[in-house]
Amino acid sequence: MIQRATRNGVRMSVVLGFANLMTLGIFAVYLRPDFTHAFTFVDMLAILNGVLFFWGQWFSVQSVREGDLVVHSSALGFKVLIVATLSASVGLEKAGVGLFGGAILAAAAVYLVTGATAERWKANRATLGLTLVACVFFAINDFMTGWKSQETGAARWLILMMLSAGALSVGMLIPKWKDLASAFSTVKTGWPVAGAGLALGVQALLVNIAFSKFAEPALSNIAYSTRGVMAVFFVWLVTSRNKSTLGWRQLVGAALMVAALAMVLV
Repeated sequence: MIQRATRNGVRMSVVLGFANLMTLGIFAVYLRPDFTHAFTFVDMLAILNGVLFFWGQWFSVQSVREGDLVVHSSALGFKVLIVATLSASVGLEKAGVGLFGGAILAAAAVYLVTGATAERWKANRATLGLTLVACVFFAINDFMTGWKSQETGAARWLILMMLSAGALSVGMLIPKWKDLASAFSTVKTGWPVAGAGLALGVQALLVNIAFSKFAEPALSNIAYSTRGVMAVFFVWLVTSRNKSTLGWRQLVGAALMVAALAMVLV
């Protein structure tokens, strides 16, 4: 949806801003936060977490805009290594020798999905770099939600987080309100922008509920990061119609990423 919207001429800032506001709306409809007690330091952390979420989204959609979806989805799996390390450092989750084995396999997986050649690595370096930056912001965000959200109530934490990201999005959209209006002036541009916002909003709600409810952000990320394999499968479905399939390197790389993620908390 993001790639289709930008190829139809919609600015990336419009896609991101609308997606974050739609995410806030989805959170507000589903969650029932308790705001009866006084504002605390943990609430401030939730607001700061929203800033991290905003920048994670920004770098993520930038990497998707022109990049290879398989590379982006697989490289995002590095996030779990950061989350597992942070969780283990405070005793939230246990991470043993599997963390180191997982790191090695994850590095090999990213190398393979980017083509395993110097030329393909060079072609995908922008996508890989932006995705890894997004990993840092998202990983801290995921860890903080799993670690601190129970202290103030998961619903309250998540709403404050998205209010913060939403405020930044409004500030970004105000100078571009004409671009936002133009994006929804036709069905061709409007539906992929709305589709991207809905998809990002629903997935953000689901994963953040998992982080806050079960307080196992690394384990949740292991399941979430199998998106790399899903990306390989879906791209294969599309390209096979044109008699062009993904190479064995991408397929093996996707499988290695799943193996790496499974090892992290062994």
